[in-house]
Amino acid sequence: MVWKTANLGNETYVSPTVVKIDGADHIVMVTSSTNPIGRPDAPKTPGNITGIEPLTGKILWNFSGWECHISVAPAVDAGNNKILVVGGYEHGALMIQVAKKPDGSFEPKELFRTVEFGDQTKPPLLIDGYFYAQYGTNNRRDGMVCMSMDGQIMWKTKRDPDFNKGSMVYADGLILATDGAKKLFLIEPNPTAFKPITSAELLAAPPAGEGMAARFGTQNWAPIALANGKLLIRDQNRMICVKVAE
Repeated sequence: MVWKTANLGNETYVSPTVVKIDGADHIVMVTSSTNPIGRPDAPKTPGNITGIEPLTGKILWNFSGWECHISVAPAVDAGNNKILVVGGYEHGALMIQVAKKPDGSFEPKELFRTVEFGDQTKPPLLIDGYFYAQYGTNNRRDGMVCMSMDGQIMWKTKRDPDFNKGSMVYADGLILATDGAKKLFLIEPNPTAFKPITSAELLAAPPAGEGMAARFGTQNWAPIALANGKLLIRDQNRMICVKVAE
């Protein structure tokens, strides 16, 4: 073991992210706010967004004020010392900026937060200054959503088409996106409108009463992976490989 931090806060499902702050790498970790359902008797504390020095584990800065009791998506490096954090369960998104002070310390500050953009399970894609995410939660279906760097919502697909906790990758100028259920989409990223190029239904509904699908239906919430023109997609019952390039 090289180093370890003290407890950073409440439980979290988030993986660490490397973010550039003033040209240097910071490891950014997101912790959840207190879960009122899972831990109803625990003290109510906000979630944290914490910057850590990679070589030593030193805590460089901490922003306390993130509200999402089941954080899953890792932080996104938004450039210019900005960090976007998203969550589901109607808690939306938070943008902070980390400033380096004259004495060498760091100070995070909130730029904006919104409940009109978020993602329950994956980090948004940042393409040419705009964020793309799938904002399907327990109580809202905004579909795929595009947001500007200052928090302006550019468009939402809602349920036409519906995107609900699927996965997205950006390759060769295009977005490959699963819809969380059966379909794979090829999409041109464009802040003016949702611009699908093509789609294919790849995951047929499994037989009734079979495994996890009997409870949840067809779901492909797992991240997709692209390598050498082949895309791996997994749902509750199987994994498939799709050739997406010659």
